[in-house]
Amino acid sequence: MSSSTTSGPGVSSPAANTPAADRVRSPFLDQLGLGVRLALTNGRDGWGRLLLTACGVGLGVALLLFTASFPGIVQHRNERLYVQNDTFRDEDLPTPGDRTVLIATADTTFRGTPIRGRVVQPEGPDAALPPGVAAYPPPGRMVVSPALAELLKDPANQLLRDRLPYPVVGGIGPAGLLGPGQAGYLLGSDRLSLDAGADRITSYGHFSPPKPMDPRLILLNAVGLTVMLAPVGVFLAAAARFGGERRDRRLAALRLVGADRRMTARLAAGESLVGAVLGLVAGAALFLLGRQLTGHLRLAGFSFYPEDIAPHPAIAAAIAVVVPLLGVGVTLLAMRRVTVDPLGVVRRSGPGRRRIGWRLALPLAGLALTALALALPTQYNPSGMGRTAVFNSVQDTRGSLLVAVGVLLMLVGVCTLLPWLVEAATRRSGGGVSWQLAIRRLQLSSGPASAAVSGVVVAVAGAIALQTLFLGVSASYEGRPGPRAAVGPYQQSVSFPGGGPQADLLADSLARSPGVQATAAYTEFALETPTAKSWELPGVRIAGCAVLRGFATLPDCKDGDAFAVQGRTIRPGGGTSTGANTGTSTGTNDGTNTGTNRGTDAAAETRPGTTVHAAYFRGDGEPPSWPLPAVTATVEPVEGADPNGRLGSGLLLLTPAAAPAAALRGQPATVLVAMAPGLPDPKEQLATAVMAIDPQGFAGSPLDRAVDPTYLAVKRLLTAGSAVTLLLVALSLLVGQLERFREQRRILGVLNAVGTRRRILGLSVLWQTLVPMALGMPLATVGGLLMGAVLQYTAGLPFALDWGSMLAMSAIAAGAVLLTTALGLPQLLRLMRPGELRYE
Repeated sequence: MSSSTTSGPGVSSPAANTPAADRVRSPFLDQLGLGVRLALTNGRDGWGRLLLTACGVGLGVALLLFTASFPGIVQHRNERLYVQNDTFRDEDLPTPGDRTVLIATADTTFRGTPIRGRVVQPEGPDAALPPGVAAYPPPGRMVVSPALAELLKDPANQLLRDRLPYPVVGGIGPAGLLGPGQAGYLLGSDRLSLDAGADRITSYGHFSPPKPMDPRLILLNAVGLTVMLAPVGVFLAAAARFGGERRDRRLAALRLVGADRRMTARLAAGESLVGAVLGLVAGAALFLLGRQLTGHLRLAGFSFYPEDIAPHPAIAAAIAVVVPLLGVGVTLLAMRRVTVDPLGVVRRSGPGRRRIGWRLALPLAGLALTALALALPTQYNPSGMGRTAVFNSVQDTRGSLLVAVGVLLMLVGVCTLLPWLVEAATRRSGGGVSWQLAIRRLQLSSGPASAAVSGVVVAVAGAIALQTLFLGVSASYEGRPGPRAAVGPYQQSVSFPGGGPQADLLADSLARSPGVQATAAYTEFALETPTAKSWELPGVRIAGCAVLRGFATLPDCKDGDAFAVQGRTIRPGGGTSTGANTGTSTGTNDGTNTGTNRGTDAAAETRPGTTVHAAYFRGDGEPPSWPLPAVTATVEPVEGADPNGRLGSGLLLLTPAAAPAAALRGQPATVLVAMAPGLPDPKEQLATAVMAIDPQGFAGSPLDRAVDPTYLAVKRLLTAGSAVTLLLVALSLLVGQLERFREQRRILGVLNAVGTRRRILGLSVLWQTLVPMALGMPLATVGGLLMGAVLQYTAGLPFALDWGSMLAMSAIAAGAVLLTTALGLPQLLRLMRPGELRYE
């Protein structure tokens, strides 16, 4: 009788008795979970390894999170710049009302610290309040930022207190500042007017289109960011391999007892995920701690509020995914010997020789990408094959990104070449006992020692490449010829907005200030007519005969005369041009331009009696019109007489009676100043004297070389980023060295037990660091020089090298390696004891 396989009522089959969780459980998850349990239940050694891994990964994650915060920092800073853009003039000037405010700029600089100042006068009870201010200060009172309050309290800053002697009645909150380090003040007044240089607004904040960044600076930013983040990636990969030798032996043992390759890989992935996740948590904690500290720091001249530093959600999510994947990927790539030769791993036999082919392919691929970037078409270069210093496809945004990827590949290639070099250099041993111990250790496992130095090698190679590119870019900013030195007595220039009608009085007041030897005042502005623009007409400079004689060779002068300047045009940059009616232009302190006659049509507009008015008029109402006077004589300019360098062909020199007094309304007054020799802080003394006369006055040094502020900001940020990267590399070296000591503690204990001297063991550890470093520094130098030369060529920049900076960077890197090795010696001495022979 056959038995039925069908279960009867009340009888369940074995499959029915299997729990639902067991029926759907995946072997993949089981093996991954087993790897996690192995990492968490491996005794004190396992927890020590996890702690070091979490510290190493956390340092890299913290820096990545700060980098991911950069878009948010820029956005918040732009919002703060928006509300500070208040001294602007719309095409339709608002009429006085309950909500209008008169506002004027009163900026100054004290010993290199810029101070943002505004003079305000509300015209109605409902006038909009400035951001961060609870109420308008009364006339003659001011509210200040916390940073300026600290400066004013400093006993050494008496000049600043003399410059801003007004009582402080309040403070400016974060809503009205760019950062906690910004110095600023708001001064109340009851004497502002449009004719005196003020603007009328109804609200604070005005959109101003950002100035396009120089393409060379875009390229410098892209390369700099790549160079600073490449060592972070190297260190994250090295941190994922902390304790790798012991883990490899454990996994190799599992491989020998029957685990297949997939199971071994899943176990390794589970162990790596624990360290990576702990590192993410540690990195987030370090980021939050560092963000709070940024409110007390000044980074490259910038300061930020902690709430403005937040990583972009998409980038933060990418970091949370990529970092664990990187740890798993590095672990799996390092498991080739575990899966192919597990018995050799257990016996601790030496690994096979490394191959060089794919290592050389990486930098070659980077060079190919750089060449591709050079061939990209741009709006300036549709064919894509031209290479000039001005319009270069590499300097386009797409080209810069391709170059950055190419630099990254070249840096990775330099990093991968170091283990091959160490292996090739240590195939033979000899010398003393400490040397032989070190070389034998490198022969058995050169990976950890090379990985510890790889971050330094990548940092040095990238720094040399960046410095070489920076040298070429900086030549176009800092290598420009400076302004032509003045031959007259005046070296400083002061501008008083709206002070044209009182120019002589302002000069006399300034001449009575301490340290001022002589002054000369004039009013200069551009002209236009209904049919001719300012660049088609000459500008005018109005002053007394005594002042005009200092600017040109006058045959004779009396009040009412007018002189036309003809001859060479003296420019601020030191260049000159000859001839009349050349079309050159001159500028004034308030940013206006004066032009010359460009042709016969424009010449008709400059005939005596032609009705003209001031261009770029900023006074109240319409600019007054007046007839041009007849030219008394044509004169030659005195070269270098004006430190502003604005004296040239086409300029009209008028005495006061040659133009109506109404023509000076709303125009700025310029006062040239000669300071007494030997005066301490002459610029600060002059600025204090000027603001004592008028808070809106601005003292400048036209003979000083002016450097582009965007370039200075990029330079400072790159310098600060390089310092942070170097600090991270130094910390990573220390953490990696402590982990290597833990890996070798049983060996150190055995050698100490058999009588090996501690000095020999210490020297052997030092050799294990010095050998990779001695091979890595030349590799970094050669790789950095090649990358720098390629970057200079592709960017269309002249080839230049700074050997001093390269030697300094190499010395700093070598010093960091030696310092971290010395800091790890106490831990090494602690491990040299028989108790380390214990094995769990």
